[in-house]
Amino acid sequence: MIGTGAAGRRGLLLGALALPALARPARAWTPPGPVRVIVPFAPGGTNDEVMRVLADCAARRLGQPIEVYNKPGRPGVRMIAGLASATPDGLVIAQLPAAAIRIALLDHLPLDFPGDLTPILGVAGGAFGSIAKKDRFPEGWRGFIAEAREKPGVLSYGSAGVNSNGHLTMARLLLRERVQVVHVPFRGAALGVRALVAGDVDVMAGPVSIGSAVTDGDAVWLNVWSAERLPRWPEAPTLRELGYRLTVTAPFGIVGPAALPAEITASLHDAFRAAMQDQAFHDVLSRNDMTEDYRDGPSYGAFLAQSARIEEMLIGRLGLQP
Repeated sequence: MIGTGAAGRRGLLLGALALPALARPARAWTPPGPVRVIVPFAPGGTNDEVMRVLADCAARRLGQPIEVYNKPGRPGVRMIAGLASATPDGLVIAQLPAAAIRIALLDHLPLDFPGDLTPILGVAGGAFGSIAKKDRFPEGWRGFIAEAREKPGVLSYGSAGVNSNGHLTMARLLLRERVQVVHVPFRGAALGVRALVAGDVDVMAGPVSIGSAVTDGDAVWLNVWSAERLPRWPEAPTLRELGYRLTVTAPFGIVGPAALPAEITASLHDAFRAAMQDQAFHDVLSRNDMTEDYRDGPSYGAFLAQSARIEEMLIGRLGLQP
């Protein structure tokens, strides 16, 4: 999700306070069989790895296996459409990436966030940023902007695809700076990194995995989009340090079908919240440069509603198309 400044955070807080507290039944619900969690990504990726570790830890609390079912494609949209109409018995839940909200809006799907789902909890978020080939911009991000201003429409930046977080955030930053830079979308961040190293694009923007080129000595960070500098690359400035009131993460949470009973929601919340305290979960976050982003059910629901409003505004402002 693309974040906002203080006003947006106040709106989120007020929305969270307006919702009822998560109910705690006298007797905890226990699933009668295995729970299936739908992961809208292919096996082996970061989100899949984190979810599998979390599911294993939560299963010990629930007393039943939690099986990961991968259902990739247009991040989350197919999953949401199926989950929204599923039986609310607690046996089918899903990982919800924030990007699914944007894609659902772009595809004009008749979905209400969070009304057509039951928010269980927010879990974690990934880091993003932009890199350039080593020595390409000695003055860093400001050098890139200065050259872009001198040569409108000449420089280029890559992203992991049209309407990705990398694309939208760069579009917002360039719009603010009033400079014209050509966007080159790739089918994934890895291809964009290769193009950067080969000199085919001037800047690559995307998830923190693009930092592999920095580790290999082929590139340097222009900025990172997290609230604080990343421990692995402390030399990379944040957007806020560069004067932008903006943070960008890729948060995900866990949701169930609409009308999931309170006792089931509470038990699932408690199991996954306990799993988030496990060292194995913290280790997998650290390996993937992710940070915990816990929100209880009502707060996560308010976050989804606020995210939908922000994404709708950006789609209109930037003239985005599917």
